[in-house]
Amino acid sequence: MTPSVKRRARWLLPLTLLALVWLSFSRPAYAPPPPANVRARLNYLERIIREGGGPGTALGKLTQQNPEWGLFTLSFTTYALTNLAQQNPALRPEAAHYIALAIQAVLAAPLRHPFAAGWPLPGQPAGLDSLPPSVLYLGHLNLMLGCHRQLKPASPYGPLHDALSAALYRRYAQEPAGNLASYPGRRWLPDNTVALASLALHGRLTGSPYAAGRRWAARARAHWLDAETGLLASQVNEGGKTSEGPRGSMLGWSIWFLVGVDSAFARQQYQRYQAASSTNLGVVRLYREQPGDYHTGAGDVDSGPLILGYGIPATAFACADAVALSDGRNAQRLRRVIHLGSREIVENNELRYGVRFIDLDVSPLSEALLLWAEVPGEPGPP
Repeated sequence: MTPSVKRRARWLLPLTLLALVWLSFSRPAYAPPPPANVRARLNYLERIIREGGGPGTALGKLTQQNPEWGLFTLSFTTYALTNLAQQNPALRPEAAHYIALAIQAVLAAPLRHPFAAGWPLPGQPAGLDSLPPSVLYLGHLNLMLGCHRQLKPASPYGPLHDALSAALYRRYAQEPAGNLASYPGRRWLPDNTVALASLALHGRLTGSPYAAGRRWAARARAHWLDAETGLLASQVNEGGKTSEGPRGSMLGWSIWFLVGVDSAFARQQYQRYQAASSTNLGVVRLYREQPGDYHTGAGDVDSGPLILGYGIPATAFACADAVALSDGRNAQRLRRVIHLGSREIVENNELRYGVRFIDLDVSPLSEALLLWAEVPGEPGPP
């Protein structure tokens, strides 16, 4: 054996071992978090719900920082609880109880006022005569009502769920832009996908004709897809024209809710999102906030900080999509990214996460989103 052959042989074994280790990490498919882990995480989120959204509470502080954050903490905890109860019927009574508490908090003044200060609500369908305009608020509220009804068919919120679903359906039929406003003059497609998912769930639970999602998806295919990537836009204007192109933090969110509205369209968007905005490193996969953008900076409230264009929300929502669409290998790569940047904090039988390497706790909203992302399924029967 010549010296050069010997040198190559010395490198061959370690390189082969490295390749085998790489493959062993990149190939295993996703498995949901174990029951003990889920139980401890639920202990934390359920305490947050029990405390309510009053002054000084974790939820109240979140709402003061950004009203959406308090709402999303409760709504995404609801979606996670619903999926968990679908898998484990023994959890249904507990899940229904905490979803009811979450709904009460969303209907209460601290959380309702930023979106619907003039809405007298109170559980009375008659209050819908002065329905607030924010589809962001109404979509999550209606989907939460549907989740409760799914777990508890005789839900006391049934009349409100029926009336709100009918009102949303009428609004979509009358809306020239095809998308309802989240705030005056601002029509975000991700917020509309939540409302459309809520109507689809109402139809599956009650047989109502309110499903407007397929008509919306047909219009989206015709008018709201980026010409280069085929990805769904983020915003449209009052005339229904795209005013903001695809963004990872919004597209990943939209795909999950579209699974229950038009699963073929959701899967198509998921595949295009992966092709246009992700980088597969074998062991992990990263998603960019915008296709082809590799800049590093502070980002904004939706994207969070960006490193070479890659964002935490874009990657986390992609994980939820991969789990919901049963793409186990990709889900596992994405979960590794999440776990690499987090550390466990265990106190009083509660598990929450902090950011690895620095002393910065993740908020209840992040906890709700992480649990939701890791739980298979979508709100509603198949």
